[in-house]
Amino acid sequence: TGAWDLSWVDHLAAATDRAVFDWPSIGDPADPIVLEIADRYLDNCEAAYGSKRYDARVVLNIRTQAVPVALSDTAWERYALGMEYNVKDPITQKPAIQNPFLHRAPDPLPGVALPTLGKLLQRGAIVLVCDLALGRLATRLAAKINGHADDVHEELRNAFVPASFAVPSGIFGLARAQNAGCAFVRM
Repeated sequence: TGAWDLSWVDHLAAATDRAVFDWPSIGDPADPIVLEIADRYLDNCEAAYGSKRYDARVVLNIRTQAVPVALSDTAWERYALGMEYNVKDPITQKPAIQNPFLHRAPDPLPGVALPTLGKLLQRGAIVLVCDLALGRLATRLAAKINGHADDVHEELRNAFVPASFAVPSGIFGLARAQNAGCAFVRM
């Protein structure tokens, strides 16, 4: 009780524009729709406000089957998450051994660059990770390596990409972000 880091809410307080993007399924790194829409939102704020003073923030609410998106390359390799989630590396077309959402995929067309989680983090994105789903993943992975679920859960929590915060559940994260003034964008 009270052990959750809610400092991310404070990061939203100064924002003039804020939106939370719900991300329940992992999707395809070669077509990262949640990243595309979040990136477009930030681009649209820039287009609308120009040089006027504004601070737009996006919150990515990662839950259910998408929780590996918030994990480091080390966790992807150690736990074979590409194989676990049937996610292919956009370049090799083999199961991803690093987080393919964090890194740049090949451009689908000349002049079209797909956004990455890394790029959104550079633009100030906040990542919320459903701890309930992370715990379930830890239980599955622990069984595969004959480990303890609590140990794997802690290891996964320590393998978050920067600007990530565990929340008790994705539903809590979504509601708390809305209570902090974020518009809800559902995919």
